[in-house]
Amino acid sequence: MHDSFAGFRLWRAHDVPVLSRREEFGKTFRITVLWRRPMGLRHAARALLPSLLQHGTASCPDRPSMVRKKEQLYGASSGFSFSRHGEQSVLRLTADAVGGEFLPGRPDQFAAVLSLLAEQATKPLLLEQSFPVGLFERERAQALADARSITEDRARQARLSAVMLACEGEPYGVPEHGGEAAIAAMSPDEPALAMRDFLERSDVTVLLAGALSQGAEQSVDALLRTLPVRSKEPLPRTVQPLRREPRTARDRARMQQAKVVLVLRTPIPESPRAQAALQAAMSLWGGGPHSRLFTEVREKRSLCYYASAGGDSDKGLVLMQSGCDASAVDAVGRESMAQLREIAAGKFSDVELATAVASCQGPLRSIDDSPAARLSFTADQFLRGFDETPDQRIHNLGALSRDEIASVAASIWLDVDYALLPEGAP
Repeated sequence: MHDSFAGFRLWRAHDVPVLSRREEFGKTFRITVLWRRPMGLRHAARALLPSLLQHGTASCPDRPSMVRKKEQLYGASSGFSFSRHGEQSVLRLTADAVGGEFLPGRPDQFAAVLSLLAEQATKPLLLEQSFPVGLFERERAQALADARSITEDRARQARLSAVMLACEGEPYGVPEHGGEAAIAAMSPDEPALAMRDFLERSDVTVLLAGALSQGAEQSVDALLRTLPVRSKEPLPRTVQPLRREPRTARDRARMQQAKVVLVLRTPIPESPRAQAALQAAMSLWGGGPHSRLFTEVREKRSLCYYASAGGDSDKGLVLMQSGCDASAVDAVGRESMAQLREIAAGKFSDVELATAVASCQGPLRSIDDSPAARLSFTADQFLRGFDETPDQRIHNLGALSRDEIASVAASIWLDVDYALLPEGAP
């Protein structure tokens, strides 16, 4: 029995949702397996997994042998990545390859690549249930160096500090790398435990797009049979605090200019139309040269040298980021919020609205040119539960009313007013 979701075929195999879309053009395909767990448990160890897992498997015990294995698959590529969706930890295993129908002898390239993914997921390079100590120590040292290097990018430092302050006590209030202290204290067995936790307790999803073989369903079934039996645990709702008075924080560092970060909260969109309205409102406020932050705060008032707004709608976070002279920090915050209030009051022109909407629609019009881009869009939609194709998103954006955008802007409230100032600044 097959259903559909966001333009993909949807079926279940071994209690796992599988979404697929066969393209008539192009010669490559992409496969992605997603494992989702609640944030918080062994976050630093989870974040280290992609670095450790790139070094090989039981049958390809080093990176050169893994490279040779992929060369035998006509240059296929594969690898792990780690991210978060709202307050879910997401481990991704992705592969790209040329379809067998375009290769000499027409090999079953799809099944071969899935076999490689199964080996990477279930037979990582372990010694007595831990990653080799030397390998672990090298990758942990690199992760710790990367975490400490944040101070080399003051804008990134300011953003992280502001978000951690705003989300303190929430599952989201952990750096994506897990934190320096957690990385330093990690033992060699923790990443292996984190991997087993993903395999045995996760909510799993498989997505396929591109030049898929006719036997794709049977190959996916074979892949899922190799995975451990799961005891799936429910994913909790994302934490959203009640509205409260804004907090102000100022830090200092050796730098020339100040970095401003306003952390705002917004209700998590509950429908595709609400998602489109939030996207358009952010475009209107700070989505590029057409936006109010650029035209009013940067250009007309000369308060800063850059300003933009974006965020994580799956967490309900909006971030306004700016660079300016230390003397203009408070003015940048005030004027940025004033422009958001203008949008919330519906005080924007038809031309502003049309430009903001068009800037959101543009990237969607070419999304089907890339199986990877379409698969990524659909994965996000599936995680949100939004059965919406790119064309439907384009339509929803174009059909938005002034009142819808004003309403979503009015629902956004300031949580933290943060600035990183030069040392010695008043």
